[in-house]
Amino acid sequence: MGGDIQQLTGFDVECPHCHKPFTASPIEGSAARYRGFKCPHCKLFVPYQRAADRDLLEPLSRDSDA
Repeated sequence: MGGDIQQLTGFDVECPHCHKPFTASPIEGSAARYRGFKCPHCKLFVPYQRAADRDLLEPLSRDSDA
């Protein structure tokens, strides 16, 4: 499937532009540069790899007791 993108329901993401947090599932694109997230606040497209490299991602916990 999407290489480094894990089969998770979503991620907590911090936008590198407006610095606001949001929760989203990765958008699957036809190439790695098209895989990522769309910030609901400023509408910036955040590529998955760039967000991962800059430590702006955190997988959502699957354990609801945590």
